[in-house]
Amino acid sequence: MPTPIPANEPDRLTALRRLQILDTLPQKAFDSITALAAGICGTPIALISLVDSNRQWFKSRQGVELTQTSRSEAFCAHAIMEPSEVLVVNDATHDERFQDFPMVRRGELVFYAGAPIVTSGGAALGTVCVLDTLPRELNDEQLSMLKHLAELAMQLIEHERSRRDHSEVMIQQIVKGQQVVRDVLNEGRDMAAFIDREHCYLFVNPAFQRYWILEPQEIMGMRVQDLMSITHYRALFKPSINQALAGLESQFEIELDFPGMGTRYLEVTHTPAREAGVVHGVVERTRDITSRKQSERQLADAVKELQAKRLANRKYVYSVSHDLKEPVNAITNATRLLAEGALERADPLETRCLRIAGEASAKLSRVLEDLRLYSEVDTSDIRMKPHPARSIYAEAVLAIGGELEFAGAEVELSVEGSIRADAPLLSLAIRSILENLLGSAQRQDPGGDWLVSIRSHEELFTHRVDITTQRLAQPLPPVDLSGGSTRPVSARRARRRALNDVRELGLGLSIASHIIDLHQGELQIELKSDGSNSYSVILPGHARAIEPARAAPSA
Repeated sequence: MPTPIPANEPDRLTALRRLQILDTLPQKAFDSITALAAGICGTPIALISLVDSNRQWFKSRQGVELTQTSRSEAFCAHAIMEPSEVLVVNDATHDERFQDFPMVRRGELVFYAGAPIVTSGGAALGTVCVLDTLPRELNDEQLSMLKHLAELAMQLIEHERSRRDHSEVMIQQIVKGQQVVRDVLNEGRDMAAFIDREHCYLFVNPAFQRYWILEPQEIMGMRVQDLMSITHYRALFKPSINQALAGLESQFEIELDFPGMGTRYLEVTHTPAREAGVVHGVVERTRDITSRKQSERQLADAVKELQAKRLANRKYVYSVSHDLKEPVNAITNATRLLAEGALERADPLETRCLRIAGEASAKLSRVLEDLRLYSEVDTSDIRMKPHPARSIYAEAVLAIGGELEFAGAEVELSVEGSIRADAPLLSLAIRSILENLLGSAQRQDPGGDWLVSIRSHEELFTHRVDITTQRLAQPLPPVDLSGGSTRPVSARRARRRALNDVRELGLGLSIASHIIDLHQGELQIELKSDGSNSYSVILPGHARAIEPARAAPSA
């Protein structure tokens, strides 16, 4: 009897091939279904049979060694003709459809019951079937269970297809990712390699060729110790690779001679390569840092040269200051002796000239000391300690007491709190500010008397001192309500104006600003409408652990 063909045969075969189940390896889940079928129905043989175009293939089998038969000898080829029914053949020897099958004639198969495995689209792919060498019958419960097993087989087939699709996507992503990584490594300027647990190169990028004058294929398979000197391998590469194989990234710098590039400085990084959490090799990334090293050396040489020049300058300034002190002291002493004689002679002109000479020698002596201090500023040799702020400002006032007296200026000192500072340097800065302020005031009114006000303000994390001047016994200039009474300007512009105005004021206002900068502070300068200057010294605050003195010096 000819083998029947379902009406939807093309669609059925398409669905069967789409599921890619034919000729796959045995799987325990499918074998469990045939074991259940044989146990439920009490038969020695159970199969999951899939009907191909010219054969039936067994995904799972119990009780037979065959893996497939021709379609023309398949009970299942008839079972798939009615997808919703279980085909039962109680005695194949009396069924004209099957009595001529060779296995039936030989008495190897007599009973058959097959439940079609049907897709959601209604295509019968094969059956879950049971067979026996003797005639038998199945009850309704056994037939129902056989149908449930066929439905379960269909679900497993679809699940396997879905799992394979997902795996294929994952594999494609991995392959694509590996290709991207490989492309990046191939195009990169850095040398990159994969090293196995035996310290052999399994992959190197083309950058190796530029350095070693070897084709990447020549390096792959080579041991690391065979590519470079055994000394470098034992000292750096071997322990670094072993550390990466132990799961920890390692990095070091080395100087190597390359056939293609000469002497180069390298930064070598070894990173563990893991698969499923297990380290199976090492990724080596070698970066050429020759340019950076050369820049670092040039910078270090420049710093050394600059330090040498600063030291030489400091020695020179110190030497000049020291050498000039002796003649200045001699002038001061001689002037003092002459002044004593002038008092006895009561010559006003002589007394005045000697007083001017004495003040000039004192100022020159102070300028020499300023030079010494400033040489220390240039070498950043400052000594920061906590000091009462008042003592530093009082010392600056006392240092120019003669000039203040000669100018008819009084000082109102109201400074409290403590600051961290190099007291001599900061006092030099305050003295320069006072001299600038006094010179500006005298140019505005040479014959006037002035009050110099120095007041501190403790603010959040800052110590601020405002230094201003005010005419005594004269009204203050009217305030310009248009907003032009005061005009803040940049420190650079104010210093330039101040320096132009005070050519005789020692190291000048720029030195004061520089010293305050070294103290991490700020000097603010404000030009007032009357032409005078107002200064604010802002320094980092310090805990009031030192109580300031209360006596205020006055010139």
